[in-house]
Amino acid sequence: MRHAILGAGGVGLALGAALARAGHEVVLVMRESSRARYPGVIDVHSKLHGDLTVEARAVERLDEPVDVLWVTVKAPALHAALARVAPRLTPGSVVPLLNGLDHPRALRARFGPRQLVGAILIEAERTAPGRVTWNSLYAEISLAATTAGTGAGAESETEAGPEAGGGAGEGAGAEAAAGQRRLARLAELLADAGLGCTPERDPASVLWRKLVLLLPLALATTAADGPLGIVRRRPELAGLLRDAAREACAVAAADTVAVDDRNLLHTLDTLPGRTDTSLHRDVTAGVRPTELAALTEPVLRRARDHHVAVPALAELARRAAEQERRAELPAPHRSTYRKGETS
Repeated sequence: MRHAILGAGGVGLALGAALARAGHEVVLVMRESSRARYPGVIDVHSKLHGDLTVEARAVERLDEPVDVLWVTVKAPALHAALARVAPRLTPGSVVPLLNGLDHPRALRARFGPRQLVGAILIEAERTAPGRVTWNSLYAEISLAATTAGTGAGAESETEAGPEAGGGAGEGAGAEAAAGQRRLARLAELLADAGLGCTPERDPASVLWRKLVLLLPLALATTAADGPLGIVRRRPELAGLLRDAAREACAVAAADTVAVDDRNLLHTLDTLPGRTDTSLHRDVTAGVRPTELAALTEPVLRRARDHHVAVPALAELARRAAEQERRAELPAPHRSTYRKGETS
C-alpha cells in the first residue's frame, strides 16, 4: 500500500519507518526548509528497538493518490499542513494522530467519512530532518471509524439532513460499514508492521483515553521544567499531577467516556522517571505555538459546560503557561533565543 505522512516529526518518522520496513511505500510531506535538508532516508535510533534506516521519498505538496494519509502534525500546525495536500485529493483513508479533542471536526469537513479517529502512545523525538530517537518500548495506536452524527468532533446531524427520511439512515449504515472495513484493514497492516493497534467502537473514547494520561503529564512536566522524575521529587507538584488526572477522568465521564482513574493513577505511578512530553520539549526549545492551548482549552471548556470542578488542571495549566512565557525571554549572555523546528 502507498502511505503519505503529513508531519515528519517524531511520531510521523517512527510510523513511516515501521511501515516502510514492512514493505509499504511511504512518502513524507515536508515543509520546504526541512525537505532541503532531508537525506532521503528515515534514520531511527532506539536502545530498546535497535537502529533502523529505510528509504522514503519526500515531497513539499501531496498531489498523488495514496491509500492512507496519516496526519501527524501537531494541532497548531494542522491548518497550514492541510494546505500542502491537493484540494481534490481523496485518500482511501485519513488517519489523524493528533492530541486534543477538536481536530476531527475540521478533518471531517475536508475529507468526509474517509477520516477515522486515531491516537498513538509513543515517545519519539525528531532530532533532525529524517532522524528520530524512539525512547519508548511501546507504540500503541487506537483507531475508530466515525460517521456523521456520532463520535468526537462529528456533526450533530446526518449529512443528508433530517428531511431525507429513511434514505439518510441507509446512507449512514453504508458509511458505517465502509468505515469498519477501513478500520479492519488498517489494524491488520499496523500489526504486520509491528505496531500495536486496538480498534475501538467509540471515537470519543479513542481521544479521551489518551488525553486523560497525556494532559496531566504534559502540564506537570512543563510546569516542573523536567521529566516525570523531577515532578515526583516535588510533593506539591506530584499531588497536583494526581489530582489533575482524577479531574480529567471526571470531565471525560461527563462527556460520556468512562475511564478508570485507579488504572490511570497506577500508570502514572509506574512510568519511568525519564518520561517526558513533547509539550515540555517544545516549550524549552522555543517552538511556538505549542500544543498547550489545543490540549487544555477543550477540556476546560467541557468542564465548564458540565459544571465539573478542575482546580488542579487549571493550576497546572497556569504554571505551564507561565513556564512557556518564561522560556520566551532571551537567555542570559545570548543575543537571541534559538527556536526549534518541527515538520
